[in-house]
Amino acid sequence: MATGIMQPWMPPQLEELAGGVEVLMEYKEREERLEEKHIVKLDVLEEDLEGLCVSKVLFENCSFQDCSFTKAEFTDVIFQSCDFSNSNFSDGYFNRCRFLSSKGLGARFCGSVIQNVVIKDCNLNYVNFDSSKLEKIRIEETQMTGGNISQCKCKAITWTNVILESASFFKTPLRGMDFTTCNLSGLSLSDELTELKGAVVDLYQAAELAKRLGLVIKS
Repeated sequence: MATGIMQPWMPPQLEELAGGVEVLMEYKEREERLEEKHIVKLDVLEEDLEGLCVSKVLFENCSFQDCSFTKAEFTDVIFQSCDFSNSNFSDGYFNRCRFLSSKGLGARFCGSVIQNVVIKDCNLNYVNFDSSKLEKIRIEETQMTGGNISQCKCKAITWTNVILESASFFKTPLRGMDFTTCNLSGLSLSDELTELKGAVVDLYQAAELAKRLGLVIKS
């Protein structure tokens, strides 16, 4: 269970950020932390925001498509109704963040450190978390069809009503994770299915997974 997930810390008042993407670029160029801001309806396309540091910020109805946020840092950040499809967050750091009712089709978080994060009511089909460290994370009511969660180090993750159809957990140990409310059809795993050792599944899921071992299930 992902107990003890820390909430984002937000000040009572957030300053609404005026201006467009050029403001974000200025923070990046000055190597200055973007903090205590409410950013609404910002539309960013194919921009390089590598290394941007963000703290105590609410992004609401923003779009960051095909952008690079490699090596960026997000602490105490909420993404509400945002679209970051095909953006690259690889080698990033996320702590005390929320992704709510957002879209991240094909987004990449490879090699990132992600902790104290809640993902709820999102479309993250084909997302890529490969080789990331994931700790104290709750994912619920979310689509992750075709997602890659391979070779990850995981601790205290909960999955509730998540569509993981055709997702890859190759060489990611799933011990202690409860998938009984999730769609696990077509998972990509190692031939020995060692990733599943200690995972919690229901009888139907167990029967489907047993077929991968060549077992014949009699009713």
